[in-house]
Amino acid sequence: MKNKYDSFKYWENLISENKTIRGHMFMNELPTEKSLYIHTLIFSKFNGLKNIWSYFPDEMALLGYIQYSFLQEAFYIWINGRKQGISYIPLKPVEEIIKDGEKRNRITKEESLEMKKQVERIKKLWSLPRNKILLELKKFVRDFNKAWYGDSTEFLYLKIFNTPEELGEFVINSSYMSSSVEEFEKMSSKSIDDWKIICSTADKDKITGEAFRKILLKYLTEVI
Repeated sequence: MKNKYDSFKYWENLISENKTIRGHMFMNELPTEKSLYIHTLIFSKFNGLKNIWSYFPDEMALLGYIQYSFLQEAFYIWINGRKQGISYIPLKPVEEIIKDGEKRNRITKEESLEMKKQVERIKKLWSLPRNKILLELKKFVRDFNKAWYGDSTEFLYLKIFNTPEELGEFVINSSYMSSSVEEFEKMSSKSIDDWKIICSTADKDKITGEAFRKILLKYLTEVI
């Protein structure tokens, strides 16, 4: 039986129904011990930086999000954001977005081939046993980041974390932190020690789970 997350129609409806940022579509619920966590960056000269921290119910939801939402949005901005600002991402499959980019000569042959290769690679993961999907997703992410490292005018980036603790440590230790620890503490009203405690129990305790959720939604926009 086909997984419900493996459906363009499912994601089309979800995106249409939710007026929030795409990556936050599942964050109306608190994280659980099955949740997976991501950090994504989409940057283009005319559209600025989309910096998202979020979580998903499980590996199947994350796989669906990457195929049907993230790649679709990221590749659309890569293709069309080089010369203009983008205020709307059309709700159509990523394959059509790539094809449109080819027709309009907005991407090179090499870029088109790489996009298609990565989409096909993601699609094949649906046939794997559930316990192998996360490992293959992380391998995909490594190669994705190498392919779309870009330059000062555009780049794409994706990172997956198994637990809130992993995400929390990354935030603390990131060498790409564009704000200081003091600024993070001021914005979130949490000390680094408090942040560590929150992350250690965010998927088990409602109070720390809500604090974690709030920080991801509102206070990590300066951490890249």
